[in-house]
Amino acid sequence: MSIRRHTLYNILGSIAPLGISLVTVPIYLHTIGEARYGVLAIVWLFTGYFGVFDMGLARASAYHLARQRDEAPGVRSTTFWTALWLNLSFGLLGAVVLYVVAQPVFAHFFHMSEALRRNVLVSLPWIAATLPLGTLGGVLVGALQARERFGYISLTGVLSTVLTQVVPLIVAVFISPELTWLIPAIVLARASGLVLLSAGVWRFLPIVPSALFDRRRARALFTYGGWISLTNIVGPVLTTFDRMLIGALLSVQAVTYYTVPYNLVTRVAILPGALSNSLFPRFSRAESGDGGRLAEQSLVMLISVMTTLTVSVMAILPLFLSYWISPEFSQHGAAVGMILLAGVWINGLAFIPYGLLQGQGRPDITAKLHLIELPFFLLILWGGIHWLGLAGAALAWSLRVAADALLIFYFAKLLPTLRYALPAIVMIGLAAVVAPQVIISVQSLLAVVIVLFSMVWALWIAPELRHTLVTAALRFGRFFLARIGIYP
Repeated sequence: MSIRRHTLYNILGSIAPLGISLVTVPIYLHTIGEARYGVLAIVWLFTGYFGVFDMGLARASAYHLARQRDEAPGVRSTTFWTALWLNLSFGLLGAVVLYVVAQPVFAHFFHMSEALRRNVLVSLPWIAATLPLGTLGGVLVGALQARERFGYISLTGVLSTVLTQVVPLIVAVFISPELTWLIPAIVLARASGLVLLSAGVWRFLPIVPSALFDRRRARALFTYGGWISLTNIVGPVLTTFDRMLIGALLSVQAVTYYTVPYNLVTRVAILPGALSNSLFPRFSRAESGDGGRLAEQSLVMLISVMTTLTVSVMAILPLFLSYWISPEFSQHGAAVGMILLAGVWINGLAFIPYGLLQGQGRPDITAKLHLIELPFFLLILWGGIHWLGLAGAALAWSLRVAADALLIFYFAKLLPTLRYALPAIVMIGLAAVVAPQVIISVQSLLAVVIVLFSMVWALWIAPELRHTLVTAALRFGRFFLARIGIYP
């Protein structure tokens, strides 16, 4: 099956949850309030830090199972079971550690009401239970990625997202909006997704009688996963500590003003994430030269589409937040979202060299870069929040991902491809400057012109994109004419 189709499956699997979030987030804010929503955001960010207990085995299992594509099913089954038991063990250990560490953190670190604080502390056993669920899910998804079953992954992801978004909302509306009800509802909804993932692995790997643990394969998984584990230690700090520090230095309400636009604009990364996941099994099997050429071809297409998408979102973001939530919310969140969006654009491009390095067996490079970046980021983040508030946090995040992207491009030997990024930066900057506050205005007209220009530019630099769109248009035309009886 083609990379294009795999990417489409991944995109569809990510767009559906976005649509659900667009509907549910305003209802959540109205039903449970900004303070509870901010606390929930902090809780799940906090649990994300304990993803280190995955030990890199989810990605390692995807890497090794992809390389074992043509091996006997028994070989793949042994690799899978070895990774699964290891990750379950580490997940249970992590749950105990999380429970112990979370009590003093939530008791003293964050600015929140005493009622909310008590509710979080009571719910700690449920919060800790998310960790083994997450480590198990990582290996299951990795196994399906290795078999390139992206359609099934997307389907189960959509169903799981529906449950985790809708079930707690039903609980909030009909039972209670208190965190002591919402957190267990979210955890149980997440657990249900593991059933579908397990069924998929059983069918597509497939699971056959084999050894349930192999020391040699465990050693191979740890050798690759060790560097991924270092990324898992540093990565959550780099990507989520901004919201944690906002909660500590400002307020939980400020976390909501930051988290909502953050969650919205980072959805732009759906496309590069989908493409990178589709490419990873190919990178894992390819020779170095073939992998580099595949990465270059993919990057040109990605830059063209990502730029148009980013320019479009940048131009409409203030208006969208005003009508989606409220003009007051847009005043707090629009500037934050636009700054973050610039970082999401460059970070999205880096998904390809990031996947290439890991697929070539060099996860150590990205891990070392993240470790070096950490102290500089924390210093800039603290200063940004202290002097500029929420905008300073967004600026620190975007500067960090931009520096990280340039370094990853350099080590992947893909820097020449970034020549297409220079005009893209100009268009994104112009879109930010002219982004309208009202629908009927000169700024709206200028924004439309910039968006249209970005589309023309994208088609000009990416012949494959032109070919794909023309082919799709011709197929749709034939289908439409056939439906009305004109085309045989």
